[in-house]
Amino acid sequence: MSNLHFETPENVSVNFSPAGLGTRYVAWFVDQIFVWVLTFGLLFVLLCAGTSFQGLAEVVSGLDDGNSESVMIFIGIIMLVWGLGSFVYFGLCEFFMRGQTPGKRMSNIRVIKADGFSLDAPSILVRNVFRVLDHIPVLWIVPVLSVRSQRAGDMIAGTVVVSDEQQELSAVRTELAERSALESEFRFDPTGLSQLNDVDLQGVEQLLERWNSLPVQQREQLLATMVESLTGKLKVEPPEPSQRLRFLEDLLAAELRRQQRGLG
Repeated sequence: MSNLHFETPENVSVNFSPAGLGTRYVAWFVDQIFVWVLTFGLLFVLLCAGTSFQGLAEVVSGLDDGNSESVMIFIGIIMLVWGLGSFVYFGLCEFFMRGQTPGKRMSNIRVIKADGFSLDAPSILVRNVFRVLDHIPVLWIVPVLSVRSQRAGDMIAGTVVVSDEQQELSAVRTELAERSALESEFRFDPTGLSQLNDVDLQGVEQLLERWNSLPVQQREQLLATMVESLTGKLKVEPPEPSQRLRFLEDLLAAELRRQQRGLG
């Protein structure tokens, strides 16, 4: 399975590894436990509230009598609640956890857009609407045949599941992960950081990691272009030219602290 290759607007190359099918299955299995807990919780609330409604009360009464029609209706209600619970669970988790769910986080995988950018609301909506179709047995073969291990919903939504695990901690990441907020000259709030996507952040890390090996003119040009792009996204004032490198270091350090706090 080949890596996914992207370039930032500043021509900094970043790579992602597609998540393996086994890893995705483990994540899906863990998430299904959460979904079924949510389903039974919603079903319990529905039944408690619904006993005061004649129609639902008759269905519950029919279950006690072994009425086949009531059984079918009850199964239909369970599937409806499960479908809604699954849609809400995956949709909200992927939106607020930047392409992850509890199962994906435990498995170190993440959903991103096929062009390398972070998920947005329309992509999340589409991939989860088509999640129902992906449960049709004939479509189970799609991820196996896909070069990027995409399910049908991923292909339609233009998304891909990638590995989020750091194979080897870079020297830059190791150093900045230990930097205290008190040492920072620039401050970044979580709301602003959430506007950056995975390509932005990996581009910053790649530039800092390769800094000493780049020709002076090239690295200064990349630095200026990258800082201009990032300050625009963050809606903050650009730093002085002499402070651009420190700006990127403090930015990446702030993001690493945010991830460590589990807010990513």
